Amino acid sequence: MKVNINIKQMGKKGRRIQPVPFEYDRCPATAAELIEDTVRIMVKKFLERQKLSVESHVPDPLSEENINAMAEIGRVAFGYVYNDKEPNEDKAVETALLAYEDGMVRMFINGEDIEYKREGTPICLSEGDEITFVRLAMLAGRMW
Repeated sequence: MKVNINIKQMGKKGRRIQPVPFEYDRCPATAAELIEDTVRIMVKKFLERQKLSVESHVPDPLSEENINAMAEIGRVAFGYVYNDKEPNEDKAVETALLAYEDGMVRMFINGEDIEYKREGTPICLSEGDEITFVRLAMLAGRMW
């Protein structure tokens, strides 16, 4: 099944959000299964980029648009993965699920908020649905 996950593009102009297609082997029945499958897909993509970085020491050329977008956020990079440490997929899934349970991550499917339920949050996905994950950040500071 193919769904689109909204991912924020780099840069400050317009705060653009771009849908990126993700291919799932199965149709997740709960929010936890969707998060687990998504994290596993992202870890697999990271490992592929990491492997390419090791095999190819020549970075891909950047377009002027990419350079300008990265310059806006203060860092221009070629996408080379310098860390050769392999991520722990199970730990990544555990961390993502904990963040969802604790309310640090919100999930929206086709604009509808999917709230966490201890007994399992049932979801119904269809081909081409739009998913958005929002990571919430706590702001610290003095109250006076």
